[in-house]
Amino acid sequence: MAVRFPRVVSPQGKIPRLAGPQASPGEWAVTGAFRYAHRDPASLLGREATAFGSSWLGIGSFAPALQVETVPIAASDLDQVARMLAAYLLDAWEVPTPELAVELAREEIGFALALAEHPTGTILALRREFGEQGLMERARIVAGPSPAS
Repeated sequence: MAVRFPRVVSPQGKIPRLAGPQASPGEWAVTGAFRYAHRDPASLLGREATAFGSSWLGIGSFAPALQVETVPIAASDLDQVARMLAAYLLDAWEVPTPELAVELAREEIGFALALAEHPTGTILALRREFGEQGLMERARIVAGPSPAS
């Protein structure tokens, strides 16, 4: 069985606007919950609140994306995603050690792999909210795979 991973696609239908640049179609993606884990929900307003509630994190641009599709990923690409994400965590999020950055990147990748356990070509959207037990994320199917997938 092929391993599938989320990859950014152009959203379908009416698109809510996100602040700043957005991830490009074709980028690998993780949920990127770490961007919000230590935020006060009341501080998230406007487009930032939209990004919090529904965006994935493109690996490459490290910008938000609203939808992904599940696609096969080669082991070498998965390793590259892990290296890029760990470097980003070290640089942009000031994770204190390279070892911790790798561990956090692996956790994000593991969660993304679990969310992508759908047939190839399944389009997913993300719903994120703060609940009694902290930050919660759920992926929902927007569209099943096309007949050609």
